[in-house]
Amino acid sequence: MGEYPMKNLISAIETRDGQRLSELAQPQNKPTSINAYAEKLVDMLFDNLIQIFPASKHTVFSNRDDISATKRQWVLAFIENKITTIEQLKAGMSIARQQESDFWPSCGKFIGWCREGMMQSMGLPSVCEVMDEMKRYSNMEWRYPSIESFPWSSDIMYLIVPEARSRMTQYNLSDKDVRDFIRKQLIVYYQQIQDGRVIPPIRPLIGRNQRGISTSELIDKDGKYRIIGQEVLKEIRARISIRDN
Repeated sequence: MGEYPMKNLISAIETRDGQRLSELAQPQNKPTSINAYAEKLVDMLFDNLIQIFPASKHTVFSNRDDISATKRQWVLAFIENKITTIEQLKAGMSIARQQESDFWPSCGKFIGWCREGMMQSMGLPSVCEVMDEMKRYSNMEWRYPSIESFPWSSDIMYLIVPEARSRMTQYNLSDKDVRDFIRKQLIVYYQQIQDGRVIPPIRPLIGRNQRGISTSELIDKDGKYRIIGQEVLKEIRARISIRDN
């Protein structure tokens, strides 16, 4: 790769120009035209993953002729999914180290780990944490006059949980379907943060943060029955006091 194409490659990586990176990664006259930087990242990644998943030495890498082809596919997949920084790979490795299996992950699974790790570093919740929040909301929502007044653990929960619960009820979604929806929503907000946009905060709606008028209050507008009730309660307490003495 000449000096000029290399400058284009570095510029594309620094500006996260996915389309340009994809163009540079396409094989041209020479095999060396594959994204050299991404190739170096994948080489480093594979060296580390082999240590975490030792069974790969006897499965994925048992035939060395397939290693180069496998690496090229990972390079292209990373470019297509905008996994082009060391920080993203480190995030994926942090999730990889938590796995109990000794077997090599698919490229798609590792890309998912990169996203999950980056989400955690950004402070976004996991799918399990959102599911726990939805259970808490389902059990306690009746205590609050509006969705906005519920004590959400974070703004992102307010944006995802009510919609997920509504879909679950309306379309009779399974637990897996709900988790898939939550996962997709988290990716949307992850990408939003990546693009420099701010997650909107909870804004209580005017008129919805006050407790509504109860049926008894509507019936007893002048408070007559409430006064009668207080007098009856006072009489009962007096009788109990005399009896105890």
